[in-house]
This record gives sequence, C-alpha cells and structure tokens, in this order.
Amino acid sequence: MEKEFISNWDKQMKKGLLIFLVIKVIKTNSCYGSEIIKIIREKTGIVIADGTLYPILKKLKKNQLVLSKWNVNAEEAPRKYYYITGAGNRHLAEMNKYWSNLNEKVSNLLE
Repeated sequence: MEKEFISNWDKQMKKGLLIFLVIKVIKTNSCYGSEIIKIIREKTGIVIADGTLYPILKKLKKNQLVLSKWNVNAEEAPRKYYYITGAGNRHLAEMNKYWSNLNEKVSNLLE
C-alpha cells in the first residue's frame, strides 16, 4: 500500500510540472518532440514517454501557447517543430512567478 501511495503521489507531482517544463524547453529553443523529451531527461532526470508528451503538446496548441510547423528536408525524416507564442510567453512568465514563490515557500517549510 505504501509503494502505491508514493507512486500515485509522484505521478501527481509530475503531471503539472511537465507542462511547465515543456513550455520552458520550447521557450529556450524551438524543437521537436523527441528532442523535448531528451532535454528534459538530461536536465532533470525526469523520463517522459511519447504517450505523455504529445497530449501535453496538443493541449498547449489548443490553448494557443505553442504552434507547430513541419520541417522537411532531404537529409532527415520530416519533424514537427514546436514554437512558443506570445500568449505562451505571457503564461510562462506567470508560471515562473508561481514556481518561484512556491519553491521559496516549500523550501522554507523543509528547512
């Protein structure tokens, strides 16, 4: 029962955080899906499955926070690149404020 509780807690913690991380990565540089997964894994150690990432990207597109564009060239397979929008930048600024405030308060509690 304890392992199940921790596993569920872990999933819930990551759920909201992943949206924030995906937008942060796209803000830093336009990239395609597997590149987003790789950057997040390298910088945070969080492993994201394709089946988790693409619904997040779809949700971000639906809310007009990111746009996508196919990049086709003769040397590589076509890739869909994601770009942050003006609305995405504004939302990310708010998310950064919230994250900083939350991080500070949680750190104070844990000290």
